[in-house]
Amino acid sequence: RGSGAGAVARGGGRWQNRGAPDSEAREPGASMSAQSSRTPSRARTSAPRKPAAGGAKAAPKGGGGGRRGGGAAAAAAAERALWTQRAWAMLAGLCVLRLALNALGLIPVHFDEAQYWAYGREMAAGHYSKPPLVGWLILASTSLLGDTAFALRFFAPLAHLAVGAGVFLVGRRLFDARTGFWAALLYSAAPGVSISAGLMTTDPVMMAGWVLALYALVRAMEVQPGPKTAEPWGWWVLMGVGVGLGMLAKYTAVALPLGLLGYVIFSRETPITPSRRRGAALAAGAALLVLSPNLVWNARHGFVTVTHLGENAEVGRGGLVHPGELAEFLGAQFGVIGPVAFLAILAALVTLPFDPARRGDWRERALAWSAAPLLLAMCVQAILSQANANWAAPAYVGGSILAARWLLARPWGELAGKVQAGIGVVAVVAVFLLGGVYDLWGRDLPRFADPFKKMRNGGPFCEAALSAMEGEGAQVLLSNDRRRLSECLFEGGMGFRDVAVWDPDGVPSNHFEFRSRLAPGDDRVMLLAVESEEQGREIAERFAWAVPVGSGRFATHSDRSVNYVLWAVEGFQGY
Repeated sequence: RGSGAGAVARGGGRWQNRGAPDSEAREPGASMSAQSSRTPSRARTSAPRKPAAGGAKAAPKGGGGGRRGGGAAAAAAAERALWTQRAWAMLAGLCVLRLALNALGLIPVHFDEAQYWAYGREMAAGHYSKPPLVGWLILASTSLLGDTAFALRFFAPLAHLAVGAGVFLVGRRLFDARTGFWAALLYSAAPGVSISAGLMTTDPVMMAGWVLALYALVRAMEVQPGPKTAEPWGWWVLMGVGVGLGMLAKYTAVALPLGLLGYVIFSRETPITPSRRRGAALAAGAALLVLSPNLVWNARHGFVTVTHLGENAEVGRGGLVHPGELAEFLGAQFGVIGPVAFLAILAALVTLPFDPARRGDWRERALAWSAAPLLLAMCVQAILSQANANWAAPAYVGGSILAARWLLARPWGELAGKVQAGIGVVAVVAVFLLGGVYDLWGRDLPRFADPFKKMRNGGPFCEAALSAMEGEGAQVLLSNDRRRLSECLFEGGMGFRDVAVWDPDGVPSNHFEFRSRLAPGDDRVMLLAVESEEQGREIAERFAWAVPVGSGRFATHSDRSVNYVLWAVEGFQGY
């Protein structure tokens, strides 16, 4: 029972042999003859029973032994149901709590979120730096619920609910419901996940597609095709759909099929059957079909998104190696997935090659290949340049299952999982409590303790700029800062046609410069909003008519304030 792979046989055609030890779980696609050479038969390992003392006869066939077997099966089924109920209750409760926290409005809108909101208004199949799916989801939620911060973030908790549910389902099918529950808890209770559920970003949506693809792959590999059993083509198609949807949110999703390809090439013990190859090809075709709108958009725009990704890597920036960046990246992972989960993931990955029983289990190897390559790649990226803390987040889908499996093999494993949950609760309470305090009294408090200190400039800046824009009858808001333009787009309900960005070099480095660059000859009346007197004067000099309309300073904290300078301009004469 418990975490044993052979605890319960879940229907015909499964890879798990009733009563077989975990290390002998048959690899999908392996023939029975190949497996029999490694798995001892029951006949060889079972010794004849001696008659009971006093000459008692053995129980008749189908008698008490059958009842005992039925009781064990019923107990196993009850345990599976219990852990399943706990998982769904935990996941649903967290989702409701996160929606409620978002409804409080304690977190200011981040400029990236505001930009994704504007992406949705374009209804395009692509953007300079991102695929379109997150913008589409924001368009759907704000169209139904209004242009509020809650509506903008509506799908963030739901996406994390989907990821947590997928982690549970994968863990339950590969191992058992107990492993699935603790894997889902390790993921869902992570501090970074709870904070991410309060922001609408590309990661949770991409990871929902990732876990859908992983679950579909597991379901496809359960089936052993034969004369009477067809290849599960539908699951292969669903895997491709998951990869395609993940890549429509963020291209990092391509790391999953690449990692699994590494498993097939370097770790798989048995040959791939022709039907499996056709299934993989079908998955690849489905992924390309789902991604095709974005591929067409990129082809029409010179594959600018691919170019941006290369520029974003910044390999070789400021020297060949950056050990400090690597240390910072690894340290940040303790906050992203939580210290208990991160250490358990590292322990599971590092010890796997040296543990014969686990190394012989295809399930652990496949999960490792879904997680380790991306995590390693981000470490390399960090040491060569820099890597954002969230870039390795998809590795924690399979990594959470590996961590739960590794922890539950130890007597203190469940206690460690509870510690992870406790740390997550403390982190969330601290962050949202501080967020609420700074939302009410932030201007009288020092900046260092504000968890959202970088997100408090946009509100007052946009209030001043949009009020002046209306007062001057300006048609366009002009600035040299895409962050402030993004925030003002959302605050003012505007689109990319209603703004212009100052871009002297003419080489796009973001979507504003790609879509809304101020072009020579533009004669619309504009409201120029910048944060520096000198910048405002230099830009205003390039117009045929320019009049200063206001300037000021607003405090975000007791020790931090921001300037704003406003000009009314018309008749751009060129850079």
